[in-house]
Amino acid sequence: MSASERPRHDPPDEALVRRARRGDEGAFAELVRRWQRPLMARALAAVGRVEDADDLVQETFLRAFRHLGRLRDPGSFGAWCLSTLRRLAIDRARHGELPVDEAALAESAPDPAPDPEEDLLAAELRRAVREQLAALPPGRQREVFRLRFAEGLPVREIATRLGLHAGTVKVHLFRGTRLLRSRLAGFGAAPGAAGRT
Repeated sequence: MSASERPRHDPPDEALVRRARRGDEGAFAELVRRWQRPLMARALAAVGRVEDADDLVQETFLRAFRHLGRLRDPGSFGAWCLSTLRRLAIDRARHGELPVDEAALAESAPDPAPDPEEDLLAAELRRAVREQLAALPPGRQREVFRLRFAEGLPVREIATRLGLHAGTVKVHLFRGTRLLRSRLAGFGAAPGAAGRT
């Protein structure tokens, strides 16, 4: 998916990779969420068994996490993961661990785009969350949320900027999340959905 095709509310892979390199675990989790399905589809087509495909994808993301600093072009995260997946699968096939359809791995990088219905529901939920965030009383909790979710800063950096302990920032995030979940319950979101957006 090109940067022009990606909805404006989703940060590009490049931005997420840069944030993940600075220690933002949420940014890496978003990359995993974005690329999990396309990589799993490619792995499943190549090996034929869900368990084996899942093992390959998990190992791919583990290696990506460990070696994120080596990625030359942060915007090519998906292609880089596909290349890692391909090497892992072929290596396992050569060692007789796994039968692999190498042709299924030779295609270009998969498209991480969600289906239109999923995208619409996610956009509606994000809108509802933004409205509820704006309804938070002004103060530390609102500022912590703004820095964490609008600017994507890690907890440690928020603590430094606001002159707070990291534990205090986490408490603000926990309490605010709990409040938002209760306010969004009428939206029809599953429990915990607000925290995954």
